[in-house]
Amino acid sequence: MESNIFSLYDLGTLIKRVLSLNFQDKIWVKAEIAACKVVRGIAYLDLIEKEEGQSDKIIAQQSAVIWQGTLQKLNGKLSEPITGFLETGREVLILVQIDFNARYGLKLVIDDIDPAYTLGKLFQQRKELEKLIYIEKLHEPNKRIALTPVIQKIAVLSNDQAAGYHDFVHQLSENAMNYAFSLTLFPISLQGTLVEETVITQLKEILKSENTFDVVLILRGGGSKLDLAGFDSLHICRAISSFPIKIITGIGHEVDETLSDLVAGISLKTPTAVAEYLLYHNQTFEASIQQMVLKINDTAKNKMQQEKLRILRFQHELSLRPMRVIDRTNTKLENIHKYLPNLVNNRLKKEKLKLSYIDRLISLVNISNTLKRGFSITKVLPDHKSLNDGFKTNMEIETLWEKGSFRSIIIDK
Repeated sequence: MESNIFSLYDLGTLIKRVLSLNFQDKIWVKAEIAACKVVRGIAYLDLIEKEEGQSDKIIAQQSAVIWQGTLQKLNGKLSEPITGFLETGREVLILVQIDFNARYGLKLVIDDIDPAYTLGKLFQQRKELEKLIYIEKLHEPNKRIALTPVIQKIAVLSNDQAAGYHDFVHQLSENAMNYAFSLTLFPISLQGTLVEETVITQLKEILKSENTFDVVLILRGGGSKLDLAGFDSLHICRAISSFPIKIITGIGHEVDETLSDLVAGISLKTPTAVAEYLLYHNQTFEASIQQMVLKINDTAKNKMQQEKLRILRFQHELSLRPMRVIDRTNTKLENIHKYLPNLVNNRLKKEKLKLSYIDRLISLVNISNTLKRGFSITKVLPDHKSLNDGFKTNMEIETLWEKGSFRSIIIDK
């Protein structure tokens, strides 16, 4: 039985011999970076693999190292510093040499990295997230928010160490129109795993702020696709989409846009382009005011000119009006003088005819004339009242006629 017992060192030596025989060549391995730190020019990594469909369940884990010389070589190969490339959560395809040490155990010595694999993975993830954005219609709400006519109070999500932020501030403060702006910086991480957390946190801080902002800016200088990958977060996109203030992005890209750009109210290429846009926006408002002032001045001048002409016409008419009144009055007097006698004569004739007609009526109703026509008048004595109330027995009456009168007594009705 003792022949089957190995010392720990002998076991380590055996494992190393087996690995050396079976893995003489370097091999390509795909893994996710769980952690990375650089100490004295050497990068130490923890690599993991998660179960497909269950992103939190780790099914494999291994430590890896990039020696100083290899790290310098990779820095020259990649378009960005290798330390920025090796971010937590990023999937990588690495060329490794398997190394086993009886004391320190198994580790992977990284000799090369394929950035195309990582970019492909990021591109695939981005496409899937982009589909979700259009399904949830996250690209619409913030675009519908209108900008205030004049932008002055600005919340900026950026980093005071970023060159793009300083370019923006310089462009805005040194404007030829002398426009004044109030800038409040809300610091965020511009790349890596902290981008999502810091952006969402600072958007919440803006809403809690006592200041009322006209617009919110997300600014970052130029960078590679991997640098900008942090802004392809679905959580950031949802936060931007539901934000009640207009958001303008200037994340420093020339060709591709991040998903944050896709859902922002306005997306511009660079921080300086954002500054130019804000200046143009305010200048447009100022120009509209100037145009309005010119229009008011022109309208006032035209109105004054019209009123001057109107006053001149009134003055001319007033100068002619007395003569016209006199002429009309003279003409009226001449007409009166000419036609008055005829009018008076005609009126007298009419009045004479009227008097003659009245005289005839009076003659007709005269008692003497009435009696001459054969009528008689009977009255009650002794008061000579009319017989309108009727007859009574023993009533004494007097009857008048043309030739005289006689008295009677009523014996019976």
